[in-house]
Amino acid sequence: MLLAPYDAIFFKDPLLVSRLTNLLDVPAYYLPEACNPSWHRPVRRDKLTRQLVVAGNVYPSRLRLLEQLNKDGVPLALYGGRRSSWLGDWEVLSLHTGTYLARHEKAAVFRNAAGVLNNLHPAEMGANARLFEAAGCGAAVLCEDRPALHELFDADREVILFSTYEQLLDRARRLVEDPALTERIGDAAATRAHAEHTYDRRLVDLLERLV
Repeated sequence: MLLAPYDAIFFKDPLLVSRLTNLLDVPAYYLPEACNPSWHRPVRRDKLTRQLVVAGNVYPSRLRLLEQLNKDGVPLALYGGRRSSWLGDWEVLSLHTGTYLARHEKAAVFRNAAGVLNNLHPAEMGANARLFEAAGCGAAVLCEDRPALHELFDADREVILFSTYEQLLDRARRLVEDPALTERIGDAAATRAHAEHTYDRRLVDLLERLV
């Protein structure tokens, strides 16, 4: 894409945009991911669980983190496609539901969980789609901290951030033990996501850049 004659190239990673624009004459711009309000919206809380939900691929760094949380007694529920056989026989993988979440089912699971754990790949410097999806669903998101996140959500009011394992363990336990905290964070996250972080809003930003 860097060799094509595009008018603009949008990336979700502000660090990547900075590196490209500092070194290369390319029209690179920062544009975060978003939620789809038709799917990612708060539903009624009627199947409340006191588990942290993890949705998505189980890659090595995530697997090690989940294994440690499981050993420390944090209740987890894993969702996503079939796990790869090469991952081996880790105890936490027994908590995988075998269910791939999408659309309204995803909204219900996220909304009724104690929280949605969103640890990021070590190479991820921006915010991933899961953050916006879960926030849009009104989930209490427990997300690994990145500098870009502070411009998107208010820490400790709309999303709970962590940088170390000790912080993650403490905040995960708080969410599991405090339904009122789950509800307060989730409701605030949904309000912010639907006001500022929908695909409609992103399309306006994109078109304003091009016009």
